Amino acid sequence: MSEADSARKKFYITTAIAYPNGKPHMGHALEIIQADCLARFYRLLGKDVWFQTGTDEHGIKNWRTAKQEGKDIMDFLDANVAVFIDLYKKLNISNDYFIRTSDKKLHYPGSQKLWKKLIEAGDLYKKKYTGLYCVGCESFKTEKELVDGKCPDHPTRVIEEVEEENYFFKLSKYKDQIIKIIESDEYKVVPQTRKNEILSFLKDAKDISFSRNKEALPWGIPIPEDDAHVMYVWCDALSNYITGPGYAGLDDEQKNQFKNTWPCDIHCIGKDILRFHAAFWPAMLLSAGVQLPKELFVHGFLHMSGAKMGKSTGNVVDPFKNMEEFGVDPFRYFILSCMPIDGDGDYSEDLIIERINSEVVGNISNFCYRSLSFTNKTLNDSVAEFDKSNPIIKQIEDLFIQTKAAYEKRDFKQVISTILEISSIGNRFMQENEPWKNKETAPQTMSLCLNIVKNLAILLHPIMPAYAEEIQKQLNLPLEKLSWDNLNFELTNHKIGKGEIIIRKVEKKEVLKYPANLKVAEIKEAKLHDDSDKLIVLQIDIGEDNPRQLVAGLQKYYKPEDLVGKKIIVVSNLKPAKLGGKLSQGMLLAASSPDDKEVILIEVDGKPGGQVNCGSLESDTSELKIDNFFNIPLKIKDKKILVEKFGSNLILNGKEITVDVADGYTVG
Repeated sequence: MSEADSARKKFYITTAIAYPNGKPHMGHALEIIQADCLARFYRLLGKDVWFQTGTDEHGIKNWRTAKQEGKDIMDFLDANVAVFIDLYKKLNISNDYFIRTSDKKLHYPGSQKLWKKLIEAGDLYKKKYTGLYCVGCESFKTEKELVDGKCPDHPTRVIEEVEEENYFFKLSKYKDQIIKIIESDEYKVVPQTRKNEILSFLKDAKDISFSRNKEALPWGIPIPEDDAHVMYVWCDALSNYITGPGYAGLDDEQKNQFKNTWPCDIHCIGKDILRFHAAFWPAMLLSAGVQLPKELFVHGFLHMSGAKMGKSTGNVVDPFKNMEEFGVDPFRYFILSCMPIDGDGDYSEDLIIERINSEVVGNISNFCYRSLSFTNKTLNDSVAEFDKSNPIIKQIEDLFIQTKAAYEKRDFKQVISTILEISSIGNRFMQENEPWKNKETAPQTMSLCLNIVKNLAILLHPIMPAYAEEIQKQLNLPLEKLSWDNLNFELTNHKIGKGEIIIRKVEKKEVLKYPANLKVAEIKEAKLHDDSDKLIVLQIDIGEDNPRQLVAGLQKYYKPEDLVGKKIIVVSNLKPAKLGGKLSQGMLLAASSPDDKEVILIEVDGKPGGQVNCGSLESDTSELKIDNFFNIPLKIKDKKILVEKFGSNLILNGKEITVDVADGYTVG
């Protein structure tokens, strides 16, 4: 690259592209916020940032879900992608480009160009293959990767055995070269724990399936010169990082864009797709003769009640609701503050409220508002000259260096900790100097405080951009002053604007929740347990991509064949347990007579996955222990299912559920 080209090189940041077969969840919010924070940080440093995100729109999950909903695939995708775009807009995400892999003008030709390069390198070949396939991961699994025959990341999905002839990519050819590249940090994997993990995987890396037969998957990018196959996820989804900036090179504009954007400076991804980005992707680029990206930043998961958040685990939290309840900037702040660099983060609404009230409001916002408003009221809005030899200036300047280092290490939790320390220094300084008592030194005291406020706005901009920009306005400073070069104590002889409270304390709402997350389920299959004269093993459709398995003590009351097709109510968030050695992923509701001689299934008329509520109460989605469920008993009263503790009946689609069962029967 020439000196002129180097000067034009953009600082390129990406996220993994989201899979839009459903609504976005907190995991999507986590990754896009982290990537946006990095993009804004590097803009503060003066980099010409190009920030790309998007959606991964091919694959069996999207195809099946669209068909299940009776929709045309593009109508289905357009509607779902619009929700992701809306989320990113509401989160104040500063992406420069949003790529969709259904884009036939830019993405298709770029992916097909990459495929041809791999063919030219002799790195794609056909072979017949039988493998264990997880639809949730869109990838094949080995036996040792499964837990009780299930994917650990998608335990509610059925592992499918797939047998077909596919193209395979020679990953094994490149594994030793990639090991050296990662060990030397030529392709830097952050944090160290993920670097160690991928180096271990690469030692035994095998060739990978690279296509699917069009009969098995009709929805995908056609393979050049082979109409029987479509691209499997790797050459389709991973290639977005080069197709977005114009790898296809169909005109001069695309060629220049790619030349001045690639290689990527930072890929931001989740730990569950580490091997795809740290093994498959660099191998593909080496094969195609494309320069490697520079860094792979790998974040952990958000956990709630000890379990990974996600649709498969049933503990999905709506980021839209959190933004509305807590505000966009405080929500961004919490997400970034709760994630350790090399582990998973803990989420709860109580924790969000605690952090907002004690850190954002009690520390940062309190200091900024006090500094501005006191200057408004007593010092004629003026920033005066002050003593530049004050020791706290050096103390804070050292913290500027630490903050920058933490940003560069992608340790957002440490970034926030250091910023809080700076704000705390400011609070202590004001309190110790008591400008409300010492009128002679008040101008100097407050001028130093206002310089700290200005610096906090710069440091916080990647985290809480709207808040930082509002502070800049209140300081009466132009937004172009939001740059790393303006971290200093040079603000003097200046008139500030009016200080106003921007973020207020969150009042904790006492929200009463029904602990069971009840769903409508349809019994798709039922058979006697092999080793029990009491249990029946059921496969049920609960509105998820694949059936769940339930084990129920129904042999005395029902024949398996009589159960198929019934629509019932299931406790979907019950902690999975083994009954008779078989995994049961929930519990069905049935009414039992006082003498236990009669058990009657609670049948309903609803769509699988339909929500059953306890009156107007919100249902808790966190994992529920069976003892806690039975601590809130259900019983039949007036042909309805009463939750006596809350004085409410179970409802479905806004109507109370009625059953032909006598009063006094208990439900469980």
